[in-house]
Amino acid sequence: MNMNILLSRILTYLNGTLSHDAYYDLCTFMVFHYLEIQNMDEETFLKEVHCSKDDFYAFINMLDFDTYDDFMKELVRLHHVRLDQIKDRMNGIDINELVDSMEKVYSNEEMLSFIDIICEKLYQAKRIVIYGALYPVSIAVELQTDMISFGKPFIQFHSYDPVPMNENDVAIIISATGRYVNSFQKTHADVHIERAHQVLITQNKKYLKTGSNEKETIIYVPGKFDSINFNYQIMTICDLIRIDYYAKYVNKQ
Repeated sequence: MNMNILLSRILTYLNGTLSHDAYYDLCTFMVFHYLEIQNMDEETFLKEVHCSKDDFYAFINMLDFDTYDDFMKELVRLHHVRLDQIKDRMNGIDINELVDSMEKVYSNEEMLSFIDIICEKLYQAKRIVIYGALYPVSIAVELQTDMISFGKPFIQFHSYDPVPMNENDVAIIISATGRYVNSFQKTHADVHIERAHQVLITQNKKYLKTGSNEKETIIYVPGKFDSINFNYQIMTICDLIRIDYYAKYVNKQ
C-alpha cells in the first residue's frame, strides 16, 4: 500500500464527490476527528459517525479492508509514516531561500509576515475551509493533507454542503480575479463567510495596497490572470505556510 493512501483516498472522495451521500458524511467525520478516531473502538466510532455500519463497511471494503481493526491499524500506521515524511522533508529547508526565489511585489519580510499571520490564524482555527475553482483549490491538497495530519480539520467547500462559518474559522479563498468573493457572498449568504478570517490569494491589482487586519489577510501576486503562473504562486504560498506552520506549531511541541 502506498504511503498515506488512506488519508489520500479519503480526501479524494471528500474533495471530488458530486453529491452529499453517506460516504461524504463518513469522510467528513474522519477528517474533522482524524486524531480522535485513532483511539476509538468500533462501537464508539459507529456511535459518533453519521452513517450506518453497512455504509461504513461498504466504504472500507472498497479500500480492501474487511474489519474495523484492520482499517484503523493501517490508518494509524500511515499517520505516523506521514509525520515522519513531513519531518524528513522539512529538515534542511530554508524558508528564506524559498520566499526570496518567488515572484512577488512585497519584500521578503512583508511576505513572511503575511505567512506568519496566516499560520497563527490556522493554529487558532477550529475549522479551515478552502474556496475557489476546482483546479486552483486542488493545488492546495498537500497543505490540506498536512494540516489534517496535524489535527486541523481542513475541507474544500461544496455547494451541496454549505457549512456556515463563524469567528473561529479560517476561509482560504483562491481567486485570480477576485470575483469569486463578491459572487460567493451573493449566492451563498447563508454561509456567512464574512464571519471567518478570510485569506485571499489573488492577482487582482485592486488588492495590491491591502494586507492584513483582524478580519482578512490578502496576498496579491503579480500576473495578468495567467493561470499557469498563478498556479506556481499558489504552490509556493502553500509551501511557505506548511514550512512556517511546522516550524512554529508542530516541531516545537
